[in-house]
Amino acid sequence: MSKADADAFLERAESDEQFASDLESVREDQQAVLAKVHAAGFDATPDEIQEAFTERYGVELTPEQLDAIAAGDDVAAPTGGGTQVDVAAVAAAII
Repeated sequence: MSKADADAFLERAESDEQFASDLESVREDQQAVLAKVHAAGFDATPDEIQEAFTERYGVELTPEQLDAIAAGDDVAAPTGGGTQVDVAAVAAAII
């Protein structure tokens, strides 16, 4: 598996709306999300994606955020520039 692929996955999820939308459409099914991640050419484990998420945003998803995402609520993660991205929902579907 690859940390570089986990980083590349997060980058694509941020920059490619269609890719993120495709992942979000199956976020209730972790195996379906992982299948889409792997089909897109990213060879990363859920742990590698969680680690990359933590390193990239300087935060971990809290149990409350994971519960909110599981309930279908959107949770945005802060980026260094002060903007919001909805990669947290995609990452939470995997981890």
